[in-house]
Amino acid sequence: MVGNSDILWVTLESVRADHTPMYGYERNTTPFIDSLAGSPDSTVLENCISQSMWTPASTASILTGTYLSTHNVGRDGKVKRKLHSSLDTLPGVLSEAGYETALFSPSSYISDATGLNSGFNHSELIKLRKENFAKFDETGLLSWKLALKRFRENPTVDLSMLKRDVENSTNELVATRVKRWMRDSSDTDSPLFSYVHVPSPHHPYVPISSVAKQYYDGPDLPSAYDTIERIYDGTEAIMNRMANGRELSPQQTELAKTLYDAEIRYADQTVRQIVEAARSRSDRDLIIVITADHGDMFGEYGLLGHNLVLRDELINVPMVVSGIDGIVSTSTDITQHIDMTYTLANVTGTLTEQFEGRDLREGNREWGISQRGVAHLDEYTKYNPEFDTSQFFEAPYTCVRTATHKYLGNSHRQVLYELPDETEDVSEANPEIVQELSEVVNRQGIQWMAHSQGEESEFDEDMLSHLKDMGYLT
Repeated sequence: MVGNSDILWVTLESVRADHTPMYGYERNTTPFIDSLAGSPDSTVLENCISQSMWTPASTASILTGTYLSTHNVGRDGKVKRKLHSSLDTLPGVLSEAGYETALFSPSSYISDATGLNSGFNHSELIKLRKENFAKFDETGLLSWKLALKRFRENPTVDLSMLKRDVENSTNELVATRVKRWMRDSSDTDSPLFSYVHVPSPHHPYVPISSVAKQYYDGPDLPSAYDTIERIYDGTEAIMNRMANGRELSPQQTELAKTLYDAEIRYADQTVRQIVEAARSRSDRDLIIVITADHGDMFGEYGLLGHNLVLRDELINVPMVVSGIDGIVSTSTDITQHIDMTYTLANVTGTLTEQFEGRDLREGNREWGISQRGVAHLDEYTKYNPEFDTSQFFEAPYTCVRTATHKYLGNSHRQVLYELPDETEDVSEANPEIVQELSEVVNRQGIQWMAHSQGEESEFDEDMLSHLKDMGYLT
């Protein structure tokens, strides 16, 4: 029975829909997810739109079932405020209904520091750092086991390569923690909602060498890693490159895509382990949701990573759901992350008035909404005062995406693109479409207000260091 099923929601970091075989990509980057998508009880959502273009805002939408303009996590572009305690969360309402709820996150942005662990009975912030190897606890033991596994896969005297492989094994530490908890600690008398964030493929793209070699056939993998790490050498390097128009060469672009694809393949292996653990936990039916929090860019429009814009490269993400009958998806339907949240709440009888999505079983979904908060454009112009910032919205704005058009707007500006082109503003030639899509924003009651912001976020020094390593902080 669906209402009493275990639920597993897995979110992959930075995965674009157009880099997965479910959406026509030539490389089979996700063989396990693709096989799951092909099962009779699964549905591939054709056009899934994330509610934002970076992890904290997108994840807060998933967990609260609301738009960024409602939950406000990341509205300031800095995540200085936690999720407001007055907001319901999907794990919270499920917990009240008798579910056991568990969070497994490798990101400080999805933790008690931001309040995004709200509603979870059990939560773990999982990091693979050099300090782990000095600990005489389970984390230290698991870290050493991973190091030994990497050496067995790739026996080498190149200690720098082995170090890279170990440092980039967080996926497996996450999967191991999920498996052990489900085996040893989980209360199988209650249905389970578990949310797992898989850290690959966040830039810089440095997959473990055994997976990288499946796609990269160059003569010198360490040199390739050096190149990609120079390109994505923290926030400053990315901003400097973009502000000064230093575009990637064709060879650099191809290298970035190749190693990015290998990272997705590694994430797919992690998903397999997590799904198998969830399936073996109990005899209950299992609902599985697999998606990504947002996408990434490899120099399109002169942009790298995930910031500033709501282009399709950043908001069009994969989504596969298994275990819910009657979900409708066609080439013209648009799905939002919060529609999945709404559907899960509906099938479990935990729906509240707060959830702003729609039930995926109803079909005829003509649009999806994505939003971005404040853009700190001064952080780019300090590298180049001549950097053209007119192409970007500085204040928070809303995107309404249909099968044919994309509307972008706030109180200062309106833009319309006819897809797939996102370079030419066609708003003047199509005032009726601008009016139609701006009315969607009005009907949804979207207003950018700060009244619902929560308490200050609380990142400790270790968390701040981790966020700097990921290129989020300067």
